Amino acid sequence: MAEKTEKTEKKTTARTTRAKAPAKAASTRSASTAKAPGKAAVAARPVGKRTVARKRAAPVPAAAGEKEQFTWRKLRRKTKVGVVVSAKMAKTITVEVGRFREHPLYKKMIRLRKRFAAHDENGDAKAGDLVRIQESRPFSATKRWRLVEVISRAGEAGAAAPRVADIEKALEEQEGVTDILAPEREEEEPETEEKAKE
Repeated sequence: MAEKTEKTEKKTTARTTRAKAPAKAASTRSASTAKAPGKAAVAARPVGKRTVARKRAAPVPAAAGEKEQFTWRKLRRKTKVGVVVSAKMAKTITVEVGRFREHPLYKKMIRLRKRFAAHDENGDAKAGDLVRIQESRPFSATKRWRLVEVISRAGEAGAAAPRVADIEKALEEQEGVTDILAPEREEEEPETEEKAKE
């Protein structure tokens, strides 16, 4: 019986010491901060489970005389590239971002598309443009992205592409068809002109 009471007493004392330990540690921390000369006492803010302490990279000093230029690449925010589907709203564009994903069961590549409302301050983007957007602060209930740059305009790719007639001519020249047909056409023309004169 005496052994059982000793064990229960040890358990209860262990529990009370564990409960008191964090309180003692907190009090020693506050006491040490208060005692430090030249420092004001600051209450420690509790850190939640999901908050993560992030280390900020030290700024790289720019060369003498050079001004550091701001670019979107320096920020650690997500960026997406997509096509502008609608630019009808004021200062807002709808960007469709497409990606391919493999189906988990059938292993077929599936095309997925998602639309994002992005903030366009100057109204640079038009429908059909290829743009880059970057996540940012909420501009409205649905807008959490902003326009960073217009990569290419709607008609630029089509204007740069060669025309069908130009491609046919190039193929004919490559095969030598123009060399064979050209002299025959030249000979036929003078004969018709002489017949017309007579």
